[in-house]
Amino acid sequence: MAQNEPPAKKGQVQTTSPEMQTEVPPIGVTPPQVLAQEAADGHRGAAWRLMHWIMENDPRAVEAVSSLDDDRLAKYFLEFIALGTWAGKPFVVPKSLRTPYARMQLRTLFQPGAGIDSARAERVLLDALKDRHTSVRENAINILGLLGCTRAVPALVEELHDPQLTIRLQAAKALGRIRSAEAVPALLKELKEADEPLNSQVFIALVQIGPRATPALIEASKSPSSWMRWHCMRALGEIQDERAIPTLVQALLDNDHAVAWIAAKGLVNFGKDAIGPLLNLLTRVETSPWLAETAAYVLYEISMRYTRLKPYLEPVEQAIHGVASRIATPYAARKALSCLIADHVIAG
Repeated sequence: MAQNEPPAKKGQVQTTSPEMQTEVPPIGVTPPQVLAQEAADGHRGAAWRLMHWIMENDPRAVEAVSSLDDDRLAKYFLEFIALGTWAGKPFVVPKSLRTPYARMQLRTLFQPGAGIDSARAERVLLDALKDRHTSVRENAINILGLLGCTRAVPALVEELHDPQLTIRLQAAKALGRIRSAEAVPALLKELKEADEPLNSQVFIALVQIGPRATPALIEASKSPSSWMRWHCMRALGEIQDERAIPTLVQALLDNDHAVAWIAAKGLVNFGKDAIGPLLNLLTRVETSPWLAETAAYVLYEISMRYTRLKPYLEPVEQAIHGVASRIATPYAARKALSCLIADHVIAG
């Protein structure tokens, strides 16, 4: 059996600094199966010896972890990753177990087939979202995101309202990794109220969710809030789902210039697929100064990327910048559109 640390005397405070412990105590010959059970029972001596074998990539240690039917071991691994304690007690371990690499390797145990049973991992991680320690909740959220755990989405959505900003940031990051459309309405709601760091993380999450977020983003782009419309246009441009092209084209007419410009930048990402809808718009509406700027920008950028389009689009750009642009632009756009379709450059 693995030897445990001698109990501290009543009232005695442990003062040994982890940095002072540079030598690894004897590992012993206790089988990993026994170490795993003792570690689950809260014995710190067994815990660090088991982790030593895990760091050594010993398959017996991984097998011991995977075969033990006890949630406590997974719970204590998470506690050690987050707090450096074991079963709620101070835990002085060898230097090799105090590194970011060691914590990363222990997080890997929660991955499917890597050690901890998947159902147990999810159960322990979801339960950890109620833990009083912020660091434990942060790490649980992080691992749930890495697992792509769709069953965690409702709980992670709730974490978007946690008083701690770090928890809200981790929740948004995890929801992006999971890529569930179920999370999109909650993420969009955060855009209305969040501060800058959370806004940035919510935006990244929406882009990661990708085309699944497109319908909700298109709907939210009708918001009376220019702040919301700007973020929606930016996300739609990054996701590059063709269903968003009509919305982005229409946004070139937005009464907020910032929204119109971010829509124009997004349209450039669609390349020649954006040309037909844009030229159609120019044939139907009056070319205001704002529309002239944004439309000319899109036409120029796309023609630079697709040189075959330049002979068709250059006359439209010239019409937009001409003295009679309001009259000349619709005519030039209509002619360019007809020629592009006739030459089978774009679909009719």
